[in-house]
Amino acid sequence: MEKLSKIFKALSDETRLKVLLLVSKRDICQKGISKYLGITDSSVSQHIKILKEAEIITGYKEGYYVFYHVNESAFDECISFFNSIGSINNNLLDTSNIKLDSTDCSKNCKSIKKCCKRREI
Repeated sequence: MEKLSKIFKALSDETRLKVLLLVSKRDICQKGISKYLGITDSSVSQHIKILKEAEIITGYKEGYYVFYHVNESAFDECISFFNSIGSINNNLLDTSNIKLDSTDCSKNCKSIKKCCKRREI
């Protein structure tokens, strides 16, 4: 879950999404990203740092430049996560310590007739 959280936090910024889309189209260096997006090199550097820490992108050095590309394996866990949402067999979260009784239900829960006790966790 920690890795997923890092990925989602990294992707919560519009500029980092743009960087990711650009890098997904072709391997590109920091200067190329900066020029294409019209933002400073230092800004791109900070965004790249966050994307690399989340293991979303990786880079390889060629001459003086580091070229970045998408780490596709980082998204395998995301795909599994999204596929598990709504699944009865969702075991990504340990719920063994959650105990529900009638005192846990709010008035709103009872009024819409969708009691949390009725749904198996």
